[in-house]
Amino acid sequence: MRQKSMLKFFALVAVLIAAVYYFLAVNPITNHLRYGLDLKGGVTATYQAEPAPGEPVNKETMARAMSILGFRVNALGVSEPVIEQVGSNRITVDLPGVKNPEQALQFLGQTAVLQIKSPTGQVLLSGGDLKNAVAGIVNGQYVVNLTFNAQGTKIFAAATKKYLGKPLPIYLNGKLVEAPIVQNVIPDGQAQMSGNFTSLQQAQKVALLLQSGALPVNLKVLDVRTVSATLGHASVVASKVASIIAIALIGFVMIVWYRLAGFVADMALLIYLLLVVGALWAIHAVITVPGIAGLILSVGMAVDANVIIFSRIREEMINGKTPRASVAAGFRHAIRAILDSHVTTFVSSLILFFLGTGEVKGFALTLMIGTAVSLLTAVSVTGVVIRWVADAGWAKVRSIFVG
Repeated sequence: MRQKSMLKFFALVAVLIAAVYYFLAVNPITNHLRYGLDLKGGVTATYQAEPAPGEPVNKETMARAMSILGFRVNALGVSEPVIEQVGSNRITVDLPGVKNPEQALQFLGQTAVLQIKSPTGQVLLSGGDLKNAVAGIVNGQYVVNLTFNAQGTKIFAAATKKYLGKPLPIYLNGKLVEAPIVQNVIPDGQAQMSGNFTSLQQAQKVALLLQSGALPVNLKVLDVRTVSATLGHASVVASKVASIIAIALIGFVMIVWYRLAGFVADMALLIYLLLVVGALWAIHAVITVPGIAGLILSVGMAVDANVIIFSRIREEMINGKTPRASVAAGFRHAIRAILDSHVTTFVSSLILFFLGTGEVKGFALTLMIGTAVSLLTAVSVTGVVIRWVADAGWAKVRSIFVG
């Protein structure tokens, strides 16, 4: 049993060293994480929804407005955007890495009301009848190709048949774009809008606005804040340095105070960090400065769990129990206090996550994940490895084992 326990211990140390080297030097895991506005730079804006004609501000219209904003943000190619409703009539939009915030915000808040009317001015088709809109170039001219849905196709076919040889004016946001003459019946639901576009980019912009649909409410910009990339980079560097110093100091103190058991705690802490960062990567969490604060706080909880375990083991050894009996009894008594503290912290962070907004949610999410992983490592890593140490015969001298 002694040789087997020693082999397991050294194998875990070797695997851990290899994993840390790989995820720090070979393929840094921090390069695969998503960073928020405060770390990456960009722009954050707050919109206030105001009633549009026939459209009050309520839960339904706010949900539609957020969905449309989400579509438009994705069309901009922004990575890690955050769109949240604040209160009953406000929406905040975070756009990390945006280089031209004015154009981006103007694009997000634009309306795109398409109407195809009869020669007498009656509205025949609207943006709600569209299935798709794609920009293109036809005969050297920039155009937007329109495709109607099933209902729109029937209406458009009937309209082109009824008004054959007559104009069907196309309006965008109440302005006449063009009035093409119907040359023949169009049964396939395909139409084309030229609109005198000066560039393909302008045509693509209109096409994207038509695809997303018209905003159901008017969005008024209340506040716009720009975070420079330099400030974001400085925050990343400062956060990394603070985290490294904090973890190094914790590891050093644990070894000085608890000797061999402290080294086991440091191993558990490294496994804990790898699991937490891996979990954040797996769920595509956006890392922010408050999120890092939550992570560091959860590191403290992970260390505290080890302190409670080792203190209990040391008490049992002082009372004259054998190392293996001390480990079993100490761990059994400590796990109750650890479970109580972790459950209360997890519940608190869960409440913060569901009731909080923005940065508070980021803090709550990392604290919640860190708390859960801390409990897991305390049970499955510290508890198991400390038994290996006892079985290997390294726990006979209390001052070397737990200080």
